[in-house]
Amino acid sequence: MPASAPAPSTGAAGRGSPSSPRPASLLRQCLLAQWRTLAAAVTAAVVRQIALLSIPWCVQRALDDGVSRADVGVTVSWAMVVLAVAAAQWAGLLGWQWWANLADARVGVSLRHRLARHVAALGDDDLAGSGGRGDLAMRATRDVDLVRVWVHGLTTWAVIATTFAFVLPTLAVLEPVLLYVTLAMLPPLVLVNVLFPRRFEPALAELSDAHAARADAVADLLTAGGALRGLGGADVLLGRHHAHSARVARATTRAAGISATWSALGPMIPRLAVVAGIGFGGLAVLSGDLTVGGLVAFTSWMVTLTLAVGVAVERFADRGQAVVAARRIGEILALRPATADPADPVPLPGHGTLVCEDVTVLRGERRVLGPVSLSVRPGEVLAVVGPSGSGKSTLLRLLCRRADPSEGTVSYGGTDLRAAACDEVARRLVLVPQRPVLVSGTLADNLRLGRDLDDDELRAACHAAAIDLPLDAEAGERGGALSGGQVKRLALARALLGRPAVLLLDDVTSALDETTERHVLDRLRRWSPETAVVFVTHRAAVADAADRVLDLTGVEVSHG
Repeated sequence: MPASAPAPSTGAAGRGSPSSPRPASLLRQCLLAQWRTLAAAVTAAVVRQIALLSIPWCVQRALDDGVSRADVGVTVSWAMVVLAVAAAQWAGLLGWQWWANLADARVGVSLRHRLARHVAALGDDDLAGSGGRGDLAMRATRDVDLVRVWVHGLTTWAVIATTFAFVLPTLAVLEPVLLYVTLAMLPPLVLVNVLFPRRFEPALAELSDAHAARADAVADLLTAGGALRGLGGADVLLGRHHAHSARVARATTRAAGISATWSALGPMIPRLAVVAGIGFGGLAVLSGDLTVGGLVAFTSWMVTLTLAVGVAVERFADRGQAVVAARRIGEILALRPATADPADPVPLPGHGTLVCEDVTVLRGERRVLGPVSLSVRPGEVLAVVGPSGSGKSTLLRLLCRRADPSEGTVSYGGTDLRAAACDEVARRLVLVPQRPVLVSGTLADNLRLGRDLDDDELRAACHAAAIDLPLDAEAGERGGALSGGQVKRLALARALLGRPAVLLLDDVTSALDETTERHVLDRLRRWSPETAVVFVTHRAAVADAADRVLDLTGVEVSHG
């Protein structure tokens, strides 16, 4: 009897959780992972800003104590102080940018690595409904970069806080009326930076969705445009691309308009404060309550405050973009594979019989397979035949646990596949699907995939799969340089090199002539006599060469 296993899960149940992680949670994780580096960047940024803000005060002393009194020695002394402060500013800026760049680079690497590992554990069914390849690439590139920009800019808040903490008390000592002018600009600044983010973030969300849709349209145009040209499909794909590009342009214009107004309005408020400060400060100079050097220092500090406000607006915008990007990244990270490892995996036996008992697959109320029972012993070849839509490819996916049955069990050597680790099942029971996936590179690259195999082994596997191409030939992107039949046979050769316990083949010889097909079938048996083979086929030669045939024609299947 098969070993006990968790209750079977349907494909729908295995999809992503109903709610994605909150964007704030994902952003917080990025910060916690780099808090030491960011703390170093903040320290250096504060040193830099204090040095920068000290320069106007030094210039004030030079003007009031040196230049105004024609004292060369004092003037030169303060010039040397300014030089020393400028050196400290340079050192602080260097450290600030170094550590900020390091933090954002590490966050980018970490997020992309996390996304790549997660997507690698998902199947095509798990990713269905979450966008196409173009959208997925956008999440791993543009969206990750937006989070990186936000991380890099976080240290700027320390600079902004230091600016206000330094300038406001200094103005109170210098001339209270200048402090009042500065404080008067804070309420409208707060209002502007509360109202605009509420308009900006929805505009950014629309822009991200538009970019994602266009990325999918570009991917379809590149992969299918040539094949559909003669059918008029290329024009359709071009039209889709143009429509999505127009949507991107509209969304960009809307977001840019909000950003431009926000960016202009924010710094305008402190500039008006400068105007008022010069007016009131000028009167204070005329009355003797303020020196010329003090007025110059005030103007310099207000210019710095203006820049700080402008940067603050940019950081608010960065946060809005990061929140939208984090939401999109979180949607992918929230997806769960339809098949998952059990809490305590059981190892599969070295040899055994593959058994399928009363297996049924339901999709909603529709039955797409079953009930089906079969067994395949080591070294045996089982051909699976039946009309299109009878569930042959679905059956193969169950036999290697790419999906779990709604009812029934699939076991190997008496162990339910759901009780074993998914990676072990994938190594021992290998599927060659109807549309295999190749990577960019040579045939040898696709055959090895990191395994330590010499060229003679590769050639032997290619011979068994009837591939007569040089190992250094380029496969092209996703196998685009090869014919469909060559792609299938190269995938077959790749599977043979792993010496699997069970080989599951989905119509891999459909593009071969009968003579070559017979050679492949004979070579499969000689390559690994102990390997069980389940061969989905429409070809009579395969059925004739098999030890047994399972015909799904008589299996009750509802086609909805």
